[in-house]
Amino acid sequence: MKVLQLHVGNNVVPDSSKPSDYYLQRISFHDGSLRYFSKWDITNADSQMHSLIDKGADIIYGHLSDRKSVSALWKSGLRLRKLCKQEKPDIVHVFWGTTTALITVLFSTKPVIISFSGSDLLGTKQPSGKLTKGGVISTFLSQFSALLATKIITKSEHMKQSLWAISRKKTTTIPNGLDLKKFMPIEQNKCKEQLGWSVNKKYILFFDGGGAIVKDTPLAKSVFEKVNNQMPDTEFFIVKNIVHDDLPYYYNAADVLLITSFHEGSNNSLKEARACNLPIVSVNVGDAQERLQSVENSYVVKSREPQQIADKVIDILKSNKRSNGVDVSGDVAMDVIADKIIEVYKSVLKSKP
Repeated sequence: MKVLQLHVGNNVVPDSSKPSDYYLQRISFHDGSLRYFSKWDITNADSQMHSLIDKGADIIYGHLSDRKSVSALWKSGLRLRKLCKQEKPDIVHVFWGTTTALITVLFSTKPVIISFSGSDLLGTKQPSGKLTKGGVISTFLSQFSALLATKIITKSEHMKQSLWAISRKKTTTIPNGLDLKKFMPIEQNKCKEQLGWSVNKKYILFFDGGGAIVKDTPLAKSVFEKVNNQMPDTEFFIVKNIVHDDLPYYYNAADVLLITSFHEGSNNSLKEARACNLPIVSVNVGDAQERLQSVENSYVVKSREPQQIADKVIDILKSNKRSNGVDVSGDVAMDVIADKIIEVYKSVLKSKP
């Protein structure tokens, strides 16, 4: 089968102060040229694409930037139609909702599969929990695009249930895959030494999404303050400006991963940390309940009250135990997820007249 994949990601000019493996050189959808992209921004879709190639799928792809310009979107739509005619793919698979999915379903002459990732379908929320104006617009565009798609993939069951009823009937839940040869347990003190962390301190790991409101950093900091009051030798480490391939060292060096988001699709850091046996404390977002239900020394807290979350973090830090997350991480192994996506592809081909 031949698949045209439309990914998202803003091309960048490499910063000489960052290591070369901070970036990936990939094809721009706008003109087919090779450009540089931050690995952080595109690694999930990129890894998934290569896992499908390994399974024998013939993939043509491109990364779409400048998604807020009507002119740029129109030109992208025309190029999509041209590629459908020239390359003759069996399926077009777009890896994002909002304007990207809308342009795809309007211009594609082939069956379209939309993979929603999270905020594209769920919208961006204010600290009050209400959708921002942009969130309302992106949610509507995603829902409308879903109506016109042949098949839909969501990262979690929660996301699937957020779709309009007519769209849910053609939706499959498939989370992002994970390279279990990369994300795996490593001896903790060796990782701490490699990162320059003290072996005598406890570390709470947190991802703030580059300052994204949805991660609720103020709540995470409030939780840390309460933990630190009882356990002064605790550090709060916000992950930023590191090479993506170094992530396993941080997961294995840390003592607990804290997740306080307002909403998630299927949190990638949760699955990565789980595979490294890092204990996790998460509020009840995305598929946290499902992914952690069989994981020891990890908790999903249904309250957003800082002290209740802090109590679970303290329990983990005092236990001095890792989790057993690697034992249950096979459900998101890269090849397992690739097989599920290919089954969706096959279902589209079977339904073609």
